[in-house]
Amino acid sequence: MRTRRTILSGAVALAAAGAAAGADALAPSASGSSANHPGALLYPQTPAEAASGVRPKFSLYPPGDVRRYGLTPNSAAAAPENTRALKALVAPNGAFRGNISFPNTTGNDTYHLDDIVAFHDGIHVDLQGSTLHFKKVGARSDTNAGFIFAVRDFSIENGSIIVDYQMGDGATNAGAALAFGNRGTDSQYFSPTYDSLLKTPMGNIQVRNLRISSNTAGGSAIFMIGGLNGVVMENLWIDGSSGALGAGIYYEFGWATNEAQTQERQTSHAHNMRFININISDIDTTNGQAVGLTGAYNCSFDGLYVKSSKILFQCSPGESTFYRPWVGTDQVGVKRNIAMRNVIGIDIRGTALVITGASSTQGGYLKRAGIPGFAQVDLMDFSVDGFALDGADVDGGYGIQSSAEKMDVRNGRITRFSRGLVTTHECTRMNIEGVDVFGCRQWGMGIGQGSALLEPPRQKMGFIRGCFIAGNGMATPGTFAAIELDQCASFFIEGNRLGYENAHDGVAETTQGFGVRLDANANNVICRGNTVGGVRAGGVAYYNFSTADAQGNTIENASGLTNTRGAWHGASDKR
Repeated sequence: MRTRRTILSGAVALAAAGAAAGADALAPSASGSSANHPGALLYPQTPAEAASGVRPKFSLYPPGDVRRYGLTPNSAAAAPENTRALKALVAPNGAFRGNISFPNTTGNDTYHLDDIVAFHDGIHVDLQGSTLHFKKVGARSDTNAGFIFAVRDFSIENGSIIVDYQMGDGATNAGAALAFGNRGTDSQYFSPTYDSLLKTPMGNIQVRNLRISSNTAGGSAIFMIGGLNGVVMENLWIDGSSGALGAGIYYEFGWATNEAQTQERQTSHAHNMRFININISDIDTTNGQAVGLTGAYNCSFDGLYVKSSKILFQCSPGESTFYRPWVGTDQVGVKRNIAMRNVIGIDIRGTALVITGASSTQGGYLKRAGIPGFAQVDLMDFSVDGFALDGADVDGGYGIQSSAEKMDVRNGRITRFSRGLVTTHECTRMNIEGVDVFGCRQWGMGIGQGSALLEPPRQKMGFIRGCFIAGNGMATPGTFAAIELDQCASFFIEGNRLGYENAHDGVAETTQGFGVRLDANANNVICRGNTVGGVRAGGVAYYNFSTADAQGNTIENASGLTNTRGAWHGASDKR
């Protein structure tokens, strides 16, 4: 029985098929006009088009279809006209809002463009499987801008972007495939931008299901700046064209106010940003970073895969040090968490995860502000759960390096870096659990390393629990420990397996010289329930630099090797 619904749906389907066939038969050429096809179904100018002064060039195509406005696919020669037509449609000083699409009639359509296109608020771009090809020789006026450039209420999805951009003429942060947000007068687009003066905050931006390929040396595939709020990036593949690209995704803080003296300004900071299923490959292995956030907070990553880069992920407060965050928006949230899950790094030539929670003001715009040392530390918290980081077996890079005030690291694996996990003196509270470290050139884990902004360095508290750390110290066998600590007030090392053991691993420990080694200012370190499977010949399981006073450092319920050096409470096997 055919119901009214099935009859109507069949009629709609037939009408759609007929319209599609008619459109294919009557589609105008680049130089033609729908007026040449008197039998064609024409779409009149819409109110949005009229308000923007946009008169459709080919009324055969429906509103939003870029061919309606004069864009032609699959012709490099059409790039100037394509760019002119798209700019006229989406110009920030216009009024057009709504959906625009780049139809993919051949299954492999490419639209060529040759300049930056700034978008009005409220535009949503569907590439429909097409490719945008952006080719340009850079100019100084491109600074802090990108090919597709928007500040709020914008989305782009479902296609590819190829960038062939030559940075030059003094431009910086130029040549990105996508650029979002603005700062002061740094860019000629959307200028000036001071967040406290905006009627509507920057943000509400979505980027989904895109592939981006870029050769912009020293540039980024995606560049963001200013007080963006509510950014979602999901299912992205970024290819750095065999190592030319400087960064995959990069962000910098903005200006909220506009005092003449920059040190008196309030700053704006991106927050509530989510990154899901991000794949980045072939970033500059000399200076590049796959993802860099400078002055952002409350950002999360779930599924970040990076292959071949100097740095996998780096975040810091930057020059602003969150010193004068914009009251009412950023004041409460700043200094809070960067959270990461499911992170994979392969062929990382420097440090994989760099978490900078302490930042000196001596080299930046605040150098004359007289900021005390305690205002330059405790600027960021960090957590990562579920990761695998593989280095390139070269000197100088660490699996994780953190100066965050609080750090929570769980359920991961670090291999083939210079050092596995390192915290500086500014990281004072840490939880490290279920982290395995193998085959590093020096320490497995080093707690309390490097210079400090505060002197004397503040003491640390935390725990290392349930980890397996073995086969490290490969650069100088017998010299380095699985775990090294200094400047501790109280610390628990418990339930870890340290060093390889034939009976457990099928290999003996030949490079790692010590299980736990404490430097002179380590106090109240409780080593409980650990198994030291082996150390290189001549080493010991537990080493305390202090020989006269145990300083509260204790060994409890140890198994495997239990030999010690220095003063320990509870030690039974010394030499």
